[in-house]
Order: sequence, then C-alpha cells, then structure tokens
Amino acid sequence: MRLNFKKLILTMAVAGIVSACSHINDNSPDKMVRTGVQQMILKDNRLNFSGSFQGEYHINPNTNNEDEISSDTSEINKTNETHNNLLNTASKSLPQTEADDDDDDDESKPKNSLAPFFEQFSQSFSVPFTGAIDIRKGQMEIIPEVRYENKNVLVSFKFPTYIDFKNLSLYTDVSAITHLLDKIPHTRMVIGDKYLQLAVLKSQIKNMPLSDLLKSLPKSIDDGYAAIDRDAFKKVNVDEYGKTLKAKYQVNLNVDYALMQKIDNTMLESLSKALKEAADKADQNSKYKPEDYAALQNIIDEFTSTFNSYFFDEHDSDDSGVFKNPYFGVIKQFKNNQNPIQYNYYFDLKGRIIGIREQLAFPKEVESIDGTVKIDTKIHLKYTTNPKFTMQPPTPQNSINIMSRPELN
Repeated sequence: MRLNFKKLILTMAVAGIVSACSHINDNSPDKMVRTGVQQMILKDNRLNFSGSFQGEYHINPNTNNEDEISSDTSEINKTNETHNNLLNTASKSLPQTEADDDDDDDESKPKNSLAPFFEQFSQSFSVPFTGAIDIRKGQMEIIPEVRYENKNVLVSFKFPTYIDFKNLSLYTDVSAITHLLDKIPHTRMVIGDKYLQLAVLKSQIKNMPLSDLLKSLPKSIDDGYAAIDRDAFKKVNVDEYGKTLKAKYQVNLNVDYALMQKIDNTMLESLSKALKEAADKADQNSKYKPEDYAALQNIIDEFTSTFNSYFFDEHDSDDSGVFKNPYFGVIKQFKNNQNPIQYNYYFDLKGRIIGIREQLAFPKEVESIDGTVKIDTKIHLKYTTNPKFTMQPPTPQNSINIMSRPELN
C-alpha cells in the first residue's frame, strides 16, 4: 500500500512537470517573453542577480571585408538573416579621409591616433556586477565593479548602490575613491565612509501619486512589448551561455534603435494614459486629488517630449546649453538606425526568465568613434524568498544628501 502511494505521488509529480513543459511549449515566443516579464514583476519578484558588461572596440580596417565579425555577433546573424546583412554593413570600414596624392601611405592609417589604445583597453576592461531586488518593498541593490585586468596589472573599483523606489532615493558607496580624495588639501567636504545620497526632496513628492505610478508600470512595460511585431521573437535552441544557466528554453528578440524608441514611447504614453484615467476617477475625498495626478502626468509628458526632441529630432545649430554638447550629436545619430539589437531570454521549466543577454553594435554613422563598438551584457537571475542585500541600510546618520549640500553641487 505504501509503495502504491509513493508511485501515485511520483506519477502526479511527473505529470505536473510534463504538463508545465507542454504549457510552455504551446506558448508563442512573444507570449513566453511577455508572460515571463510579468511573472518576474508581479509574482517571482524577489531575487538576486549577477552579470557582466563587456565592450569591444575594433579599428575599422581599410577594407570592405564584410566577414570580419566577432563570434558573439555571428550568434545574432544565425537567428536572423536580415539583421545579418545589417550587422555586416555596420562592420564595414568607415569612410576614410582622402589622402594627399603624394602620400598614399596615409590611407592605411586609422583616422584616430588613439584607436589602438582604445582597442587594447577594451580587451582588458569589463564591468561585472551583482545585486538584489525586492519589488514588493521597492528596493534594489547593485554592486558594479569597474575592472581592468591584463598581464601584471589588476585595477578594480566597486561602487555599491542602493535604490529606494518608494522614496525616489539613490545611495552610493564611493569610498573606493573618497578614501584618497578626502586627503586632498582644501577638500570642500570629507565624505569618509558615508553614502552619497541623491534624493528628490520629500516636499516635492508629498502630493505625487507615486504608488499609482508604480502599479501602472507592469501594464506599461507589457504595452511596450506588445508594440513589437510578433515575428521579431524567435524560439531557438539554447546557446552556450544559456547552457551555463541550465536554461531549458530560449527566445531571441531582434529589434533596432528605431524600434527601441517606439517601445520607450509606447511605455511612457501608457503611463501617461494610466495617470489620466486615475485622475478622472479621483475626487476631493481621495488620497490624491485630480490635480496631483495631472501634475505627475505633465512630468511624464514633458520627459517624453524632451526625450524625443533633444535625443532624436533635428535642431538648428543655434541650440544652446547642455544639448549643444557634441555627445548629444552622437546620440542623435542613433535615430531611426536599423543596426540590430538582440535580446536573448532564457527560461527554466516553470517559464521563469532566469537570464537575459543583450548584444548590440554602435551604428556606423557614429563616425566620431572611428571604429566598431560592440556591447555584450549578460544577466543571471536567481529567484529566492529572501534576497541577500549586502549594504548597510541607509540612514540619515550614514548618508550625505548631495541635493541639500551646495558645496557638493
């Protein structure tokens, strides 16, 4: 009797696993991603994570060879032939300045004399990171490590950072550099081991319905994904990185900079719409008044307008202020660019996202870079009921609010 009972339990367990796997396999690739993202935000929203940010800089050779691409980029090409052609185009050499007739040798020289330096530096530079998230409490911790490693050299700086979403506060431990800066004569302020705090004044957010804004985020994020063509999602075999995560399924999402702009706008518009609907339902007896929602909606709308205007729209040369900075000119060159960006989503048997990888190449139009820049970001998610935060909880006693200290501004 006991043996039969064990068999029954085992059979039910196996049936449950098979049923779960069958349910996941029945989902379309886009639904797998959208469901996984919502599950991560609304249900399995306590986790630790680790990952790395790796950049590559390659000098553009004086050739039209389209085959010289990194192995990481070739993974993108295997999943989407259209994006393959686009990425190969991005790997072509940038237009070279015409050399003088009497100096043909200059044609083979990189336009930027610092290009070899940047190429060598990128091969040794990386930013590994770890962290924790507790969405229910509105808390996040991330500890990036700026790392340079090569023969006989190892340089490492860590900047533990804590974010309190409910109070719009960010705390950073910058003791990696302040332990030296504090010793410089005539230093305006000694930081010591205290956190640097960047926070919106409570008087400014007292009447802002931030809780309603946070509640609207999951739907706004899903609206952003819904703006993507379903054909952009492809279910593929688990790649080598996914195997290190022990992933069971993998979905690749191929987009470009122009589509990313559309996704961002869709999410911001969804947030604005949610605030407007909340304002319509509110009255003078509600915790937040209609004018409170309207004020926050205006902030979202103004941010959307500024985001599109200064980063993606054309302006005349008389622009002044920070947006006249040449770096903003570089950012504008990303507008409507069709260079592929690939996101890989890795799933476990429960349909949870356990890893994300982003691979992209800078547009060839960004000529000031004078080379090919590729970025590879990997994130491994580990779900838990008790995420591990390593930083000491921020308090007024162990923090310095730089927003209220004029000597630091």
